Amino acid sequence: MPATLRIEMAEHRFISPRLGQEVLVFEVTCKVTDDLFLLAPKHEVVDLVTGILGRAQQKVGEAGGFEFDFDLYAYYFMSNHLHLLIGVVELVHKSLLLEWTCREISRRINRFHDRTGQLLIPNHAIQVVSLAHALDRMRYLMGQATAELVSRHPADDVFACSNPALLRGEPARGTFWHANGRAETLTVRLDRLPGLGDLTPRAHRQLMWELADGIAAEHRPRRKK
Repeated sequence: MPATLRIEMAEHRFISPRLGQEVLVFEVTCKVTDDLFLLAPKHEVVDLVTGILGRAQQKVGEAGGFEFDFDLYAYYFMSNHLHLLIGVVELVHKSLLLEWTCREISRRINRFHDRTGQLLIPNHAIQVVSLAHALDRMRYLMGQATAELVSRHPADDVFACSNPALLRGEPARGTFWHANGRAETLTVRLDRLPGLGDLTPRAHRQLMWELADGIAAEHRPRRKK
């Protein structure tokens, strides 16, 4: 089935509502080495990784930054792995974005835990092949903790994730520490998935709640066992 293939197919492109041009959409997963819980949702960890995502967006168009723009639709950091749902105009943009983002996460999380060595191991990049598939991957990311029975509903998550912004409109803010020691509070921008650009803010949030409620209902019987 094409939706499960972990390859890059340039023919599957969709119009980004924000960029107004065709993008390739990927769900990217990286695992923490040895399944260590180094991304567990301590306040400092949530603040760090959220700040890094905000800085990645800030680097677009900066001197020495990214010479390309990209979409970030959703993200989720579980204790031992992370997911990003992104849109890029060219395949090389995905590689450049992930190289910087994963390097910064590894460096800063290692420093926080007073450790060295490899932190993140790329696992896969599943390419979205239809608008329905895009919404399915969004649902998958939103339901990470609920599927693991860590939370009862995606709205209750304590992990670093996009759920509070998608469901309640809460700004996702984090801190990025620059090389000169300056701390900057940054807000992560969440972009609309292709196909959802015409929805009103209320309708979009209602759709996200429908996804979240469906996730909670799906896993509720497992909680009762």
